[in-house]
Amino acid sequence: MKTSSLKKSIALGAVVAAFALAPHLQAAGVPVSVFIEGGSASQSVLYDRATNLFAGGSFTSTGNGKSTVREFVGTSSNPLLSGYNITLDINVNNGAIAGLQALVNHTAGPGDTNILGVPTVPTFVDSATTPEAIGIDSVAANLTAYPTYVVPLVFIKNSIFPDLAGVTNLTQRQAVSLETSVNKTTYYGGTSTNLIYFVGRNSQAAVRTEIDLNIYNSGGILSYTNNSLGQPVQDQSADPGLSSGGTEATTVLAFTNSIGTVAVQNLTGTLVPLAYEGVNYSVTNVINGSYPLWGYENYYFISSPNNGSPSAPQQAVLNAFYAGVTNATFQVVTNPTFTNNFVPLSALKVSRGFDGGQISPLPNY
Repeated sequence: MKTSSLKKSIALGAVVAAFALAPHLQAAGVPVSVFIEGGSASQSVLYDRATNLFAGGSFTSTGNGKSTVREFVGTSSNPLLSGYNITLDINVNNGAIAGLQALVNHTAGPGDTNILGVPTVPTFVDSATTPEAIGIDSVAANLTAYPTYVVPLVFIKNSIFPDLAGVTNLTQRQAVSLETSVNKTTYYGGTSTNLIYFVGRNSQAAVRTEIDLNIYNSGGILSYTNNSLGQPVQDQSADPGLSSGGTEATTVLAFTNSIGTVAVQNLTGTLVPLAYEGVNYSVTNVINGSYPLWGYENYYFISSPNNGSPSAPQQAVLNAFYAGVTNATFQVVTNPTFTNNFVPLSALKVSRGFDGGQISPLPNY
């Protein structure tokens, strides 16, 4: 995300507010379908804010909090959505990158599906990967970005495994070696000579692209899983790595002598983050710029009049959803879904001009 995009966020807020205040004529019972596709890093926020969108109305929800594909159908008490019968589909199974590609190409791939398995082009995409980072020209595609927050990323280990007790930090070179080779624990600061295996995400995951950009790994990865006997098995598929943060966390919990990568929201059980370049992950260290493994999260959609742009009712749902996500009370004060896992843009004292790029202080810092 370019620095100039951050500077526009205040202006963007004003635009959204102006839309909210404008008269909005609606016919009773107008059906509106919105399909959100994105990465699992923001799964908890998407589901929380989807429930919030329908609060006070009448709705049904298919799936549960751990599902990667969900559907919400009903009405909202939000006056800007009065008279709409809304179907909100969410898919965080296919990844933020595949979602961007489907959005820009106006073509649903095999994984770009709703709760019924029907291929669907997303209305907007929730992604911590900027289009340019994966070769998409956002200007040519006429993409608009709604900035939401920062997603912190971490290398993780299972704290109960003795061989990993002495492994507490990764340097940049160690991080690249971890992803591309198999090394003894001693290489990472441990005392055991047993091997450590990397459990990675596939190339459709923003966690993968963002961490690789931050550690300067421009090549592939060697990713492993464990078989029924607990033995390491290399993923030799065309796109090695796991498809979701939840699966990643479960695998590292079960796989002795493994290190993986997840968004902070996927930390669970006995998983603990490793320091990077001697700096521990914390919200404070992201804010002050000393911890670099993070990316900007944006909502991307095609702007009118280009093909694939949201209809007026879809735009109204998108704006209402965005207002709920960026609500200051939700982000800063009360909701543990957000406050322990993500960082408000307004809190940052630093910025970076592109994914994985130089971190620079903001004015007056």
